[in-house]
Amino acid sequence: MGNGEIVKAQGVLRRYAAGERDFRNANLRGVNFKGQDLSGANFSGADIRSANFTNATLRDVNFTQARAGLQRRRMVLQLLLITVIAGIAGRLQGFLSGLFTIFTSGSPEGIIAFYVYLLLVLVVYFAISLQGFTIRAFGSILTAFAVAFAVSGVGTFTGTTAFAVAVSGAVAGAIAVSGAVAFAFAVSVSGAASGAVAGAFVGAGAGAVAGEFAGVGPVSVSVPFADPFVDPFAFAFAFSGAGTGLLFSLYVGWRILKEDEKFDILRGIGLALAVWGGTSFAGADLTGAAFNQALLKGANFADSRQSKTNVTHVCWKQATQLNRARLGNVILQDRRIRTLLTIPEKGYKQDFSDANLRGANLSGVTLENAILRRAVLSDALLTQAILKGAILTEAQAVNADFTGAHLTGATLEAWNIDSTTTFQNIDCQYVFLREHPDDKGNRERRPHNPDKVFQPGDFEKFFKEMLDDVQILIRNGIEPIAFRAAFQKIMAEHPTITQDAIQSIQKKGPDLLMTLQVPSSIDKAKLEQHWDEGYQAGLKAGKAAGRLESADKIEQLAFAMAQNPPTIYNTNQNTNKNVAGDDQSQTIDTGDVNQSAVSMGDENTVSNQVSNPFKPPADDERSPST
Repeated sequence: MGNGEIVKAQGVLRRYAAGERDFRNANLRGVNFKGQDLSGANFSGADIRSANFTNATLRDVNFTQARAGLQRRRMVLQLLLITVIAGIAGRLQGFLSGLFTIFTSGSPEGIIAFYVYLLLVLVVYFAISLQGFTIRAFGSILTAFAVAFAVSGVGTFTGTTAFAVAVSGAVAGAIAVSGAVAFAFAVSVSGAASGAVAGAFVGAGAGAVAGEFAGVGPVSVSVPFADPFVDPFAFAFAFSGAGTGLLFSLYVGWRILKEDEKFDILRGIGLALAVWGGTSFAGADLTGAAFNQALLKGANFADSRQSKTNVTHVCWKQATQLNRARLGNVILQDRRIRTLLTIPEKGYKQDFSDANLRGANLSGVTLENAILRRAVLSDALLTQAILKGAILTEAQAVNADFTGAHLTGATLEAWNIDSTTTFQNIDCQYVFLREHPDDKGNRERRPHNPDKVFQPGDFEKFFKEMLDDVQILIRNGIEPIAFRAAFQKIMAEHPTITQDAIQSIQKKGPDLLMTLQVPSSIDKAKLEQHWDEGYQAGLKAGKAAGRLESADKIEQLAFAMAQNPPTIYNTNQNTNKNVAGDDQSQTIDTGDVNQSAVSMGDENTVSNQVSNPFKPPADDERSPST
């Protein structure tokens, strides 16, 4: 398709329904695809200015080198509107500034109010300049108002009236300047030419000067022999007020263009107006879409009223002017992330601490020696990503895909992964499990031997085992009957668990920490719930039978369990059966709890004797007594 005649929405939808997906270089200006499903379509090189994709399904759509933004006629209308509003705002500011020259007529209250007005305007300007459009800035302004009210001698009616006018003038002046700034900035982000931006500021300035003259008029009535168009004080005050307002507007506009967080409110106002009539992706499902080298000024990615905009795994490489798009709540709001996703090599040694990269397409990005401490990488695509030496301490990486990633020297302390995290074909020689060395200078290198490195596949095996571990804390040591009942419970609920599931049991003060390795398909939360249920039932049975192990035997029992698979002996039948079942039996008949004992492969199977945990009992050594 060429760049000639505009393609109508119905034509595209009809051809899409017929199986066509190739709409390269199509002229789609102003076309309405609201709520349509165009998944898999190829709009590379297309002109999509003022196109409407609100709430559309655009999964895996190719927008490479597409051009978004406003059509020219809409841009002109927007410019006219902004210029008019900026002029009105400037006129209001100028009029109120000029009006205060009335108070120079000699009245003490008028003079006080005049200087109060000047002071408050300066406070407003300085507070906003230093603190931005924030609650803190407006708190400073309100404090200044309260102080001025207290010390300005407002005991008389005239003084009160003068002060009220002064306050209202200061507030109105600040609002007028802010409005002019916001709307002028809107023109700059909408893609208009620099002359259009200047036009908006000139409109605001012309309005301000006109307002100053409108306020100067009454001065000739109150000041003897004053020519309404000659009085030098009136002129000086008028032009200084207009000039100060314009300079302040330019300064704030510059801070907005620099994406100063203190001016996010004004920036949001400007962007909302800038994308009015532009390309809309509000509420669209853009999962897997590609905007490589696309021009995106004037595009709207904010949520719609019906749904949130989904930009999971969207590719933004070399996309331009995203800072002039309305990004709503998508991850591109963070300037660091926007730079990384559009220029992937910019991530080298950068600090992305606490960054929200959920669902980001980070395939092939350079994050070597980058700081990703506490970063959210869940659902992110990190295939072939270069993460050598990266700090991933406490990073959230659930359901992230690290296929083919380069992780040599990365720090993985306390990072959060699970069975949904993908590790395939990882390029890694060694990693560290501590960000900062301990007292002995140890950073928990893996492999431990500094002369040894991971062989292909070792990284996956190492972390796969970690992913499949379940740790269960057993309070106040092991009650053998409760342990047997709990293990029997999880065997019944999870038949794939075998006696080899027990990897270790560690003493933690008065408690014991048991580590089980289980298949990744098992729901770990349910497994622990089943264990707790079985253990509580066993505790009740143990109370009836009496404690089978004395306190001084707990540590020996735990050590024995760590060295040998637990074996349960049913003394009623004078036979033994593995906890996890064997070829002879997959279930356990617990029999009478008073006649049962737990042995950890010790030489004497009497429950209160654990003399040698390394040697399994011979058949003739087993004792049926309790």
